[in-house]
Amino acid sequence: MVEPPAPALLADEILAANSAAWREMQAHRFIRDIEADQLDPTVFHRYLAYEGAFVATAIAIFAEAVAKAPGIEEQRWLIDVLKALADDQIGYFEATFQQLGLDPDEAPRHPSVDAFCIGMRQIAAEGSYLDIVTAMFCAEWMYWTWCRRAARRTITDPILKRWVKMHAEEEFADQARWLKAQLDTTGRHLPRDARRRLSQLFGRVLRMEIDFHSAPYDPGDDDRQ
Repeated sequence: MVEPPAPALLADEILAANSAAWREMQAHRFIRDIEADQLDPTVFHRYLAYEGAFVATAIAIFAEAVAKAPGIEEQRWLIDVLKALADDQIGYFEATFQQLGLDPDEAPRHPSVDAFCIGMRQIAAEGSYLDIVTAMFCAEWMYWTWCRRAARRTITDPILKRWVKMHAEEEFADQARWLKAQLDTTGRHLPRDARRRLSQLFGRVLRMEIDFHSAPYDPGDDDRQ
């Protein structure tokens, strides 16, 4: 009897199903400007305010993941993630805002930024452990992919260079790979409709990321190019 083919790894299946939006994100104007060393400082400073606010949201999201994790090993890893967010990333923003003399509360609000933060919090609050893993896999795999590429380019702004490097370093890579492994391990046992639902969730988060990265260019301009 011929054995049926093994299902594709879930994370790879999700990435393949969302390849068009993935390519759009990886070629976003924000990323192109960084790789060309042409990112407008005003755009970057506005992005810092938006992203700094989201890192605080990410702490709440990963806290939900700790509560919903299937076992102690997953909880230990996620607690380390929380520590890195609270110490390293929040510390980066605190030092950067002070260095630049920026008040993040003065950054203009943008509906795409609000929608991203609210949408991600909703996924964490109402969704399953795998829903949270899928959403954060989207965000972190996306950052790790383009930051690895951008880190090899010339970036003259030292603050921007540090931000890119922080997402290209091995510690961040380990976190992105761990999220992928969580999907792949659990995905072997998921039925087709559950796999499809997670793929759609990934696509929704990716679209919110695209809009989020467009927001710093103009509070009223949803640039998707």
